[in-house]
Amino acid sequence: MIENLRLHGFRCFNRLEIDHLSDINLIAGKNNSGKTSLLEAVFLLGGAGNARMASDPHVVRGLELGTISESGWNVWDQLFNRLDTRSAIEIAGTHSNYGNLELQISSSWQPQTEVPLDRTEIDYSDDCTLTFTYFDNSDVGTDSHIHIKGDKFEIEQPTHGSKFPSIILLPRLRRSLHDDASRLATLRRQKQNDILSSAMKAVEPRLESIEVIYSNGSPMIWGDIGLSELVPLPSMGEGMTRIASLVLAIGTTPNGLVLVDEIENGFHHSVLADVWRAVDEAAGLFHVQVFATTHSLECVESAHESLSAERFSLHRLEFLDGISRCVTYEHESIDAAVRHGLDVR
Repeated sequence: MIENLRLHGFRCFNRLEIDHLSDINLIAGKNNSGKTSLLEAVFLLGGAGNARMASDPHVVRGLELGTISESGWNVWDQLFNRLDTRSAIEIAGTHSNYGNLELQISSSWQPQTEVPLDRTEIDYSDDCTLTFTYFDNSDVGTDSHIHIKGDKFEIEQPTHGSKFPSIILLPRLRRSLHDDASRLATLRRQKQNDILSSAMKAVEPRLESIEVIYSNGSPMIWGDIGLSELVPLPSMGEGMTRIASLVLAIGTTPNGLVLVDEIENGFHHSVLADVWRAVDEAAGLFHVQVFATTHSLECVESAHESLSAERFSLHRLEFLDGISRCVTYEHESIDAAVRHGLDVR
């Protein structure tokens, strides 16, 4: 797993250090303290320096190529602290298996010339290029580049791949029910689908079984909740859809990272302890490190009560007078923080 994390110049973080990360990490803090940005930074680091990550809507908020080309706005400026593209972004950490990892992201403008074969209407332009430089326990970095050309991205990708997979779940992006169905099919092939069934029963005790059924050529998850017919997953409620996405993401990312924004969304506070136990069981089985954010004090309490001190850490982000910092609570100090009403909103 990632044991520590260091950020410089990424979004709201001028500098931020987190020294002690666990198997399951819950990130609390007020609005605009950088919780989602922290998840995005970890997601980028897991990409092993592939500049294609900069075209991922999970990283670049509001990414719509048509809008960008019309407005002339550089979509990648938002990645840089105070929109200052003159200073490179640094995202670094220590991985328990792969040692020191570091990603540097820099922005530059390069003149481009397009000359048609008939040499008419020569097009001159300045294109912003984003460069990812990746150091994998080595002093020699590898570069990857991306820039927007008209209505498409042009990417020079590295020849190496990521050593550990990662999935990020953000509430602002609609989840793909087809992706979840495909992930369930993967678990079924591995004879591991029981872990999803037991997790979903914590939210809906009537659930008897789940199936992947193809309709119009596309897969979807259906469940038996004691009615005369199976019902599709979305009809079973947001909580069922959410727990399925969580467990399926963990189960299909072995030895990797799962990053979840606002993990309490869709759940009644009475089932949060069961949700955390399901996440813990799946993460332990598939050796997955989990980072999750929350706005809910009940979510913090449930995680503290349900998870062991060896596997769980609570981190609180603070942003005061332009300076970010992270407070990591010892297991005993979480009790005091909860009793005094830890400010997570």
